[in-house]
Amino acid sequence: MEEQFYKELVNRYLNKQLSEKELQVFFYLLDEGKLEKYLLESMENDLQEDSIEAEPSVAKFSYLKYVYRVAAVLAIIGLAFSFYFYSNKDNGGNKLTSKQLSAPVVPGGNNAILTLSNGKQIILNDVANGTLEQNSSFSVEKQKDGLLVFNTKDLVSNAGSTGVNKIETPRGGIYQVILPDGSHVWLNSASSITFPARFAGNERKVTIKGEAYFEVAHNKKKPFKVLSDQQEIEVLGTKFNVNAYKDELLTRTTLLEGSVKVSTTATSQLLKPGYQAQMRNIKHLDIARADLESVMAWKDGFFQFDRVDIQTLMRQLSRWYDIEVQYRGEIPKDEFVGKIKRSADIDNVLEILRYGNVKFQLIGRKLIIG
Repeated sequence: MEEQFYKELVNRYLNKQLSEKELQVFFYLLDEGKLEKYLLESMENDLQEDSIEAEPSVAKFSYLKYVYRVAAVLAIIGLAFSFYFYSNKDNGGNKLTSKQLSAPVVPGGNNAILTLSNGKQIILNDVANGTLEQNSSFSVEKQKDGLLVFNTKDLVSNAGSTGVNKIETPRGGIYQVILPDGSHVWLNSASSITFPARFAGNERKVTIKGEAYFEVAHNKKKPFKVLSDQQEIEVLGTKFNVNAYKDELLTRTTLLEGSVKVSTTATSQLLKPGYQAQMRNIKHLDIARADLESVMAWKDGFFQFDRVDIQTLMRQLSRWYDIEVQYRGEIPKDEFVGKIKRSADIDNVLEILRYGNVKFQLIGRKLIIG
């Protein structure tokens, strides 16, 4: 059944009979390596027919036609596309179907994975609200979709740690967690936070990747420390945002309230509210005024761009919509300004490119610029 479907699809492609949506199915299956066999078989059959029917005077032409078709098919096979799920009827009334293709591009949402110190993993959007784990030292509760709460029975104890827990969001995910000390953390897409179930000793220490916003519970006796790649932030009680994605040029720590000290192995700086520490490497830690509205737009459910280049724009979109971005030719030099809800359909968001006269094409989960 499947083989017959593939053969029919290839035959109709070679005869230029596929609709636009059927072409999407064709290129997806080609990318999956399921059609090359049938393409080559079809060409071999054509060559045999040409050899039988052709007169000597046109034999050379038939051979060249075969060579050109091989080259064309090899070029087609070299393409790599992903497409939406498709099920349609052709003009003859035969239903043309395939298995589910790549998922449609939709905005991100509450989606994260919890890994407990005992190794147990929980996909948070797959479980109901309520207590997820409990022992003599702590409990983990999903209070509502998008919020996880860690409760500990011994906040002030200097006893040993109960192990390390981790919450990570995928591309297109976002989540909130209340840590054992009551500190509130928001995780952006493709981010993670690692922390103990109980903050033992004289400090509270967590490690992050990606981007996170913190509202730290005040505890003068236990400084709160945030570790990211080559950087440490020390606070007592404050509100701040850390953007530490690997693919960004700078690690940015932005202070909204309170006071923090941002340090690398080579230097350190004190931040005041409304300012941002920008780390290019361990030797360069610059301080600049921050656009707080733009920095916090992600937490408030928006994209906000203030004269950002297209690569910065695309990195944010790729994380939230879980798409791959490719550039063809010279990268546009345009700068973009705008504020858009993160719940918006990606087609609406991409209107910002049309306004800038930037050519693009969205094929499945691949966005081609240029």
